[in-house]
Amino acid sequence: MNVRKTLDLRFLKKILTSAEIEFVRSAKNPAAVLWSLWACKETAYKVMKKASADTAFLPSQWKVTISETGRIYEQGEVIISASAGIFTRLFISEKYVHCIGTDDLRILDKIVWDVDIVPPPEARENVDPSLFVRDCLVRRVAGYFHLNYQHLEIRRVKNDGELQPPIIYYNEERYPVDVSLSHDGNFVAYSFISI
Repeated sequence: MNVRKTLDLRFLKKILTSAEIEFVRSAKNPAAVLWSLWACKETAYKVMKKASADTAFLPSQWKVTISETGRIYEQGEVIISASAGIFTRLFISEKYVHCIGTDDLRILDKIVWDVDIVPPPEARENVDPSLFVRDCLVRRVAGYFHLNYQHLEIRRVKNDGELQPPIIYYNEERYPVDVSLSHDGNFVAYSFISI
C-alpha cells in the first residue's frame, strides 16, 4: 500500500472529505485507512455506474462510514446523498485492501469474491493482469454454477467512447450474474452474484 499518498494533501482533497482526511492523518496505519476509504468509494462508483451509466465519480463529496465488526472484515456504507448509499464490506490484509458493495444490504452476504496474485513473469510469460483476472473469474463462475468454462466469455462494450462494466455470456447469451473485476499491482480481485 502506497504510504506516500497519505502525505499528499492535494491528492487527499481530491478523493476524501475533510473529516476523512483527518481520520487518515490521525490513524495508526494511515495507508490502510486511506486505501480502505478509496476502495469503498471506488466500489460505490462501480455499483452506481451499473444502475445509471451517466453516474459521475465524485469521491470527495461521498462520505464513508466504517464500523469494526470484530471479524476479518469491516462493514461500511458510502453515503452518496441524503437518499442514496452503497453498503460495503472491506477485507484488509497486510498486502491489500479489497471491497465489495451493493445498494441492497440483504445481498451483501451472498456476493462471491476472491483476491489472487498475478503469477511472476518467470512462472508464466507475458502475464496480463486484465486477462488473468478475467480467467480467474470465468473459472470461478463456471465452478460455482456448474457450467462449461469454455462456453463462458466476459464482454465489455463502449458507450459514447466509455468502457462499460463487464458482462458475462454463456453460449453467446447474457448469463444472469453481475460481475466486477479489478487489478492493482500484483493483485487481482473479482466478485459476482446471481441476478
